[in-house]
Amino acid sequence: MKKLAGPNITFSDALREVYSGISCDIERARYANAIPDADEIEEQYCIGANNANLFEFPRVTSTRDDPDPAVRNGLRKSDLTKLYTQFFVPQKKPGRLIYDRIKVSAKGKCPFCGGVGQVRTLDHYLPKANFPLVSVLPANLIPSCGDCNFDKSNHFPYQRNKQTLNPYYDSDHFFVQQWIFARVVPSSPVVLDFFVDPPAGWSEEDRERVVAHFQDYDLAERFAIEAAADLPETITTRRTTLSALTPGEFSEHLTEKARNQALPVNNWRRVMFLALSQDEWFCSREF
Repeated sequence: MKKLAGPNITFSDALREVYSGISCDIERARYANAIPDADEIEEQYCIGANNANLFEFPRVTSTRDDPDPAVRNGLRKSDLTKLYTQFFVPQKKPGRLIYDRIKVSAKGKCPFCGGVGQVRTLDHYLPKANFPLVSVLPANLIPSCGDCNFDKSNHFPYQRNKQTLNPYYDSDHFFVQQWIFARVVPSSPVVLDFFVDPPAGWSEEDRERVVAHFQDYDLAERFAIEAAADLPETITTRRTTLSALTPGEFSEHLTEKARNQALPVNNWRRVMFLALSQDEWFCSREF
């Protein structure tokens, strides 16, 4: 849930770098001849992404009878996924320079979970298992932490309202308006329950998309785990340094921490402090 600027690397440039890492002249020419329309493919992708219509992008489906279907001008699914796994990711291949440029663009914080995880890899927004033609399209490659990359299924939905958020292309309101909240569960230890509550003015489709994002990336559990690890520090500070504050003053202190502009508005820590500041039981409790 962090907006990112898309890569300023074209599909044609990425393919050129990838092809330069193929030592066999015949193999290199086979790929180049099979994808002469890289600019058109990229344009189709970008139009779909800008309109949240990537669920309509042509996909490839493997079957038991045809596990490696033909995709484009003699290239099969395995040929296209190999462009990524063998000629884009390996450290000594020219394509790796593009991989690393995209990876560092998020400044280490995963955009899908709002920075819970550190960026470790690139995620294919359209999974290469079903969309191998765009396996090395920079616009389809998003910096990701290991958990988000693992939690996301290789399946991509067939409905617009089930698509997860795209940090490159989706509208700003998904990233600047709060739609994740939390409630305090009075218990020992204190528990935070995270949930989705989009703004009332959003369309039903947008509301359903953030629910899909929240569920697909298992954010309720992951945020709760982060909060459980962080809460003891706040409680200890309340019991010691801030023990003289009234409940109202302690609430205001927590509200200030929730206004941390350095974190995305739906970051688990901002959401946590907001929930704590608004909870009378928590603010008035003598720990």
